[in-house]
Amino acid sequence: MSSARRPPLDLRLGNFFLWLLALVPPLVFAPVAKESFRQPKLLAAEWLALASLACLAWGLSRVPRVGLADLWRPAAVRIVLPLLAVATLGLAFTRHPLHVREALIDLWIGAAALVGWSVALPASRLERLLRGLLWPAFLLALLGIAQYHGVWQPLQLATVKEARLAITSLAGNPGDLAAFLVLPCLLAQDLLRRRTGEGWGSPGTWGVALALAVSVYALLLTQTLAAVVALLAGSLLLWGARMPRRRIAFLLAGGAVALALLAAGVAPLRERVVFKWQEMARGNWNSVFTGRFDGWRAAVWMFEQHPLAGVGQGAYQAEFAPAKLALIDRGAVFFPGLTQGSAFDNAHNDILESAAEWGLPGLLALAWGLWLLLGALRWESGEPEDRALAWAGVVALAVLSLVDFPFRTALVGFPALLFLSWTLRRAEEEA
Repeated sequence: MSSARRPPLDLRLGNFFLWLLALVPPLVFAPVAKESFRQPKLLAAEWLALASLACLAWGLSRVPRVGLADLWRPAAVRIVLPLLAVATLGLAFTRHPLHVREALIDLWIGAAALVGWSVALPASRLERLLRGLLWPAFLLALLGIAQYHGVWQPLQLATVKEARLAITSLAGNPGDLAAFLVLPCLLAQDLLRRRTGEGWGSPGTWGVALALAVSVYALLLTQTLAAVVALLAGSLLLWGARMPRRRIAFLLAGGAVALALLAAGVAPLRERVVFKWQEMARGNWNSVFTGRFDGWRAAVWMFEQHPLAGVGQGAYQAEFAPAKLALIDRGAVFFPGLTQGSAFDNAHNDILESAAEWGLPGLLALAWGLWLLLGALRWESGEPEDRALAWAGVVALAVLSLVDFPFRTALVGFPALLFLSWTLRRAEEEA
C-alpha cells in the first residue's frame, strides 16, 4: 500500500493504543501491590485510553473549523456533559473532597474516552477492536477453569475460604471475571451468527466457537448469577431480533431449557441455584441477593440525607459506615459474614449509587443520558444484525448495572465504554 493511501499517523497511533487497551489491561496485575488486580488494571487502562485520545486529538489539526453546533451534535457529548457538570459541582458540597477528586479523574477520563472514540473512529474500526476482546477473554477464562479443576494454581489467595471465590483468574474475584466475560460471549455469538461463506470447517469459526465455549464455561463456574442472567438476556435479544413473533416464544422456551440443563450439568452452579431457591422459599431475600440489600439501603439513606447534592462522586464507601450505623439504629439487620462486620465499597447498583453520590440533579442527568442512548438504539436503516448486537450489549450491561457496578471497575468498564462508543457511532452513521 502506498504512503498516500495509508491512514494518517495519528489514527494509526490511536488505533495502536486502543488495541493495547483491549488486550493488555485484562492481563495486568501486581502481586506485591496492596490492591493487586483492580488498581493496576485501572492505571494501565486509563493511561492507554489517554494515549489513544491524545493521538486522536492530534488529528484535529486536519479539521478546518469546528463550531459550537458541531460540538453539541454527537450524542456522546450530550450524554456526558450534564453528568460531568453535576458530578464536578458536587466537589463544592461534599464532606470527602479527597475521595471526590480522585473519583472525578476516573469519571472525566471515561467520559473523554466515550466522546473521543465515538467521534473520531468509524464503527467498523471500533467493531474490530471489540472483537479483539475475545483474546483476553479466552485467556482469563482458561486460567479460571484451570484454577477450578486444580490443573494450575499460579495465584494462591490466603484469605479465600470459599471454593467459588478462588476462581479469580487475573480478574481478582469471580464477580469481576464473570462480568468481563459477558460482552465477549455476546460478540462471539454475533460473529457465529453472521457467518457468510464460511462453514463450520473454517479455522476462524472454530476459534470463535472455542473462545465462546471456554468463556461460557468459566462464567458458569464462577456461579455469578447476575452475569448468567445478563448473558441470557443479551443472547435472547441477539438471536430473537429477526425472528417472527411466534418463533420468539420457542426461543424463550429453548433458553429456559438451556438454562435448566446448564444448572443441572455444572455442579457448582447447580449447588448455588439450589441454595438460592431454598433461601427464596424461606423469604430471606437479602441472602438471595447476597447481601446487596445492605448496599441498596445505604444508598437510599444517603440520598435521603443529601437529596440535592449527594455525598460526592466516589464518596459512597466513605459514607457507608454512617449509613450503616443509622440503619442499625432503625432496626435494620445486615447480612451476616459480609456487611455485618465490614463495609461495601459500592452499592452494587449503579443507579442507586449515582443517586447517593449525585443527588436528584444527577438522577435527572442520568435519565437524560439513558434517554439519548435509547434514542440512538432506534435507528431503522443499515444492518439489522448491528442493531440486534447493540440492543443485546446495552441490555446485558443494564442487567449488570442493576445488581453490580460494571462501570466502576476498569476490567469491565473500559470494554463497556468501547461498546457504547461503537453503538453511538453506528447510530450516527445511519442517521
